[in-house]
Amino acid sequence: MRSEKKSFWDRLFGGSRSSVREQKVLEYIIHRMNQGVDLADVVGEEYVRRNASGKEIEDILSNPRIVEAARKHLQDIFRSGELDFDKRRSDETG
Repeated sequence: MRSEKKSFWDRLFGGSRSSVREQKVLEYIIHRMNQGVDLADVVGEEYVRRNASGKEIEDILSNPRIVEAARKHLQDIFRSGELDFDKRRSDETG
């Protein structure tokens, strides 16, 4: 049996229930918090309410470590240069 490496989002949500929608909601929450908006206010915003279930919002509010872990992960990705388009293009043509 081949063991597949779980994505960060799957590990964060404890399984395979993670979806693109959940990822986008977390990214939005992180973006808004980086703008100085309080977590409780962000989860009350229309975008979050429209795209996250009541249970997901409860999970986020009861465990803000989810948001902090996602924020740290995204910071690490950006700092690593993994998403640097120019670097990726030069590696491909290299």
